[in-house]
Amino acid sequence: MHGAMKAPTLVSLVALAASLGCGSPSQSNVVTTPDTTPELVPEDVTPKTDVELFAEECGQGVRMAREQLPGLLAVSGVRNEENLLVPYNQMLMYLERSVATASLMDAVHPNEQIRHAAQACEQEASKFATELSLHRGLYEAFSGIDTADFDANTKRLVDKTMKNFHRAGVDKDEATRARLTAIEEELVKLGQTFSQNIVDDVRKIELSSADELAGMPADFIASHPADKDSGKIVITTNYPDYIPFMQYADNDELRKELYIAGKSRADKTNEETLRKILSLRAEKAKILGYANWADYATEDKMMGSGKNAADFITRISKTAQKRADKDYKELLAWKKKHMDKKAKSVEDWQKIYIENKVKAESYSFDPQDVRPYFAFEKVQKGLLDITAKIYGIEYKPAPDAKLWHEDVSAFDVMRDGSKIGRIYLDMHPRDGKYGHAAQFTYRTGVLGEQLPEGVLVCNFPNPKSEGDALMEHGDVTTMFHEFGHLMNHVLGGQQKWIEQSGVATEWDFVEAPSQMFEEWAWDHGTLSSFATNKAGEVIPEEMVGRMRKADKFGLGIQTAQQMFYAAVSLEFHRADPATLDMKALVKELQKKYTPFAFVEGTSFEANFGHLNGYSAIYYTYMWSLVIAKDLLTPFQEHGLMNTEWTYAYRDKILAKGGTKDAADLVADFLGRPFNFKAFETYLTK
Repeated sequence: MHGAMKAPTLVSLVALAASLGCGSPSQSNVVTTPDTTPELVPEDVTPKTDVELFAEECGQGVRMAREQLPGLLAVSGVRNEENLLVPYNQMLMYLERSVATASLMDAVHPNEQIRHAAQACEQEASKFATELSLHRGLYEAFSGIDTADFDANTKRLVDKTMKNFHRAGVDKDEATRARLTAIEEELVKLGQTFSQNIVDDVRKIELSSADELAGMPADFIASHPADKDSGKIVITTNYPDYIPFMQYADNDELRKELYIAGKSRADKTNEETLRKILSLRAEKAKILGYANWADYATEDKMMGSGKNAADFITRISKTAQKRADKDYKELLAWKKKHMDKKAKSVEDWQKIYIENKVKAESYSFDPQDVRPYFAFEKVQKGLLDITAKIYGIEYKPAPDAKLWHEDVSAFDVMRDGSKIGRIYLDMHPRDGKYGHAAQFTYRTGVLGEQLPEGVLVCNFPNPKSEGDALMEHGDVTTMFHEFGHLMNHVLGGQQKWIEQSGVATEWDFVEAPSQMFEEWAWDHGTLSSFATNKAGEVIPEEMVGRMRKADKFGLGIQTAQQMFYAAVSLEFHRADPATLDMKALVKELQKKYTPFAFVEGTSFEANFGHLNGYSAIYYTYMWSLVIAKDLLTPFQEHGLMNTEWTYAYRDKILAKGGTKDAADLVADFLGRPFNFKAFETYLTK
């Protein structure tokens, strides 16, 4: 489950990940001394703390945006691009400084107090964004603008802004708008709490001896010594521990223990928080005239409605059913042969472990065989080299970049000798940091005003503490996936209007470019450019072939699992929150969409973080994959490194930002509308 960020819109600016705010101006007072000579003296002789300085810096953007609004509204006469759209654009740029700074620093800053200050800053910025979305004066200004002589992008901006005003409820009475404002403010706070509860609730299991690490890779064992005092070996629910342990640990009871620990995180806190979130979303949808939140959330997406999303989930589930049944039978057969002759089912905590065993036994592939070829630093450099070539860019270290941790690196992105943006790579885990993988906005590009800056926030092995820092191939594909978002943000971040810049298409398309780019992490031709072992030997082509063949095993089950997640996301937002039994619905949907039984003691709904960020539209990942597989069809014919096609893809999709509907961007590249054929072939053959 990969993350992505939207470009700013008037209604959803608070959903952005971050950008760095500019430094706050110094403040002083003029006082009169006995000899009447004016003298500038500090307002406060007490030095400000780092937290206070951050709070000032973070809040400056929203203060500047607020200061911009009165002048924008005071204009008399005919509204036009210069007296409305340009200052409106500038106001959103100011506001983004606060929203973006807050969102990123809440996710990555090593100082817990600054993370809390970031949350407060985000709440303040969100409050103003909501005010703008419901501001009758601003709405009336846009209503009076004549778009006849505007170019296509500017007309699109005005049209979308007007739609967003109506979706926000600007045409409601004052009391209703006040209630909508209160709902938005509370949802921001609850969303922060929901996410933070998951981050903070790191659980662990304790192993009595190294014997209980049987099956684990040698470098994992070496990096998990016994505690000097207790003699115990600690395995946490953080991804760098959780994923490899679930894949490789031979001890079935310990895998079950860790699974339950991981799937029950935040169960004491997030059940109530989630119910409040669902209730407020349902209330807002009803106020705005929608049957439920799912219909509201999908209306401005490619999907269009909650019913269409439900139909899509059903379609994909049926398409995957035959392959999922076959996959499950193979898992069960292996379990009967090696674990329990009388077994009648495979448990959810066993599926990844047994899947790897089947791949090794039936498909001649062991995931541990490829790890020596994927040392972190080689993978990162290889990724930079590949993207430089296929997009016609280069990366230069940015020594002047303001970094928040010593593990972060920054590069300026250059094209034809000119700087077009900056990227930051925050790639390794640490306490208090966002625990998954996502691309965050640092600054959205605005043509002639500011360059795009983006951040990869990941949790891969760290060479400083883990030697070669060998990666799973799944980690490699995740890195490529998230970098796909980063390229979309930078290459698309050259638009005149901030709301059309960067990752600014419909939200249920934004994963498609990243899912497509994962293919570069599977191709031997591209892997051979960086995947070498300690002896300098390139990863063998036949090994990559076995890896690809083995990857197809389990595809049916993986698709079924994704549809379970999508159904939870959608149905939680179609149900009545007052009567919703969340755990019962999770059990029902897991049984309906997957062959694995619910595991008692878990509370998936409490730690399914996408219920906050994606709300009802987790189907996005599979919908985008359908499009991604179609986007790949020209490359399957012409090659992944064919710059005629990579440049065309860059220019017709990535570089366009949100200047067109996603379906039109895809049609411009493919020369036809997208369809399901490539995806169905991928899933069934």
